[in-house]
Amino acid sequence: MAQPNTPKIKLQNRPSTSAKPTTTTTAKPNKTSRLQTNKAGEIIITKAQRHQIKGYQRIVAGLLFLIVPSVEIYRRLYLDEERKMQQGIFNPQDGTIREFDEEEKVKNFKNSWFTRIFGEK
Repeated sequence: MAQPNTPKIKLQNRPSTSAKPTTTTTAKPNKTSRLQTNKAGEIIITKAQRHQIKGYQRIVAGLLFLIVPSVEIYRRLYLDEERKMQQGIFNPQDGTIREFDEEEKVKNFKNSWFTRIFGEK
């Protein structure tokens, strides 16, 4: 069986009716501005910027854990200062302070985790 001669239809590249029209702008956004504002007082931050901000927060938190022990070690080793001992304990129920006697001060000093880490000096 031979097929009858049918004309071939060329399909043109037409935009679909559901496609949104795009607008092109020649002006480029200011590269120095990293934050965009949508409404008054509302700031839009991209995911990359959020990731970068969290990285900076982690760096600052890590620096605190580095600086505080370093200052304590410097004071003890080079300035020959001794660690302050706990003088008493506060009772929040009745608002009184119970002062320790000398034996209790030494016992609390030697049993604290801070003394175990940095030593008794």
